[in-house]
Amino acid sequence: MKDYQRYFRIVLSVILMQVLTISGFNIAVDPYSVFNNPIWVGFNQVKPEKDKQVRMFKAIDIIRIQPNMVFIGSSRTEFGLDPAHPALAEVQPAYNLGITGANIYEARRYFEHAIANNPELKQAAIGVDFFMFGQDKKNQDDFSEDRLLTSHITPQDKFNSIFSLGAIRGSLKTIRANQSSVNRVGYFYPDGRRNTDYYVSHIYGGLQGVDIMGDLLRENDFFQSKKQGNPYEISHLEEVKNIVKLCQKKNIKCDFFISPSHVTHWESIRLSGAWQLFEEWKRDLAQIAPVWDFSGYNSITTDPLSSNMKNYIDSSHYRKEIGDLVLNRIWQYNEDIVPKDFGVLLTPETVENHLKQIRENRKIWANNHPDVVEFVENVLNN
Repeated sequence: MKDYQRYFRIVLSVILMQVLTISGFNIAVDPYSVFNNPIWVGFNQVKPEKDKQVRMFKAIDIIRIQPNMVFIGSSRTEFGLDPAHPALAEVQPAYNLGITGANIYEARRYFEHAIANNPELKQAAIGVDFFMFGQDKKNQDDFSEDRLLTSHITPQDKFNSIFSLGAIRGSLKTIRANQSSVNRVGYFYPDGRRNTDYYVSHIYGGLQGVDIMGDLLRENDFFQSKKQGNPYEISHLEEVKNIVKLCQKKNIKCDFFISPSHVTHWESIRLSGAWQLFEEWKRDLAQIAPVWDFSGYNSITTDPLSSNMKNYIDSSHYRKEIGDLVLNRIWQYNEDIVPKDFGVLLTPETVENHLKQIRENRKIWANNHPDVVEFVENVLNN
């Protein structure tokens, strides 16, 4: 009996040591940046695994940073808008709370999370992109209500970050990445903005511009609805009303904007049969609150197709330099460098003329660039 007890204690001790070793290893590496541990160059500075836990690490960043200003929206916001923009000097710290693949409900909930952790939050810029309102645009699998409106990491997130098999794999991948990519930023800057170069290199395999556009257009919600024979439908406009009420209640300066995706993206909406719905959506938004519209066919969005485009990395995501122009227009900062046709404030009084102008701009552009129109048509048909 004593031998059995001794054997049991040895086995238990070995298991305990393994658990402590694994947990200590994962905490030290911190592949998802949830513990705010010290950074060691060549060991855990670059954290590529954060890309797999965007909703978790950004919720925790908000708890830790408690920003005075946030950018809200999808990955377009995440790529393009810089919390270090000089117009934000008086409201630092600012944080890019854009969430990859977010719908408008998720965006609203993360905004509430930011306010819960800093009731004195002063300002927000909120991207309201058409696809975020798709009726079939569900919450992503890694979205969790439990980690929002709280001031601490949830027990489930803590457990998954310390003991899970995914965390172990993430730690090992993090160390390997640091040995081969010393002093690189990784997928995200500390202020929540995505690192475009790292993303292109590791997600797109070095491809960008026209070389990757076909794949993204083929998989977007509009073309998928068209191919499945289902008309694209939207919902959740009440979420914008909820955000407006929240900003009014908390006295938060709030600016809404529609992102300046490339014209190939707008062509995909037109070819899918959702253009009239797109226009109606803008009308509805303008009735709720003023919205800056950077969509359409203007001098920025008509960036010529190439493998290394000036303004875009693909059909959806614009570069930081374009994001700076967006913010300059919204906040009347250095507007002399912003193209005159880039950005129109939609209100009930201006929306109809603006929609008409976009339709006219599209006719002129399509007549001059039939090759680009054909490119998008081929993506849909093939």
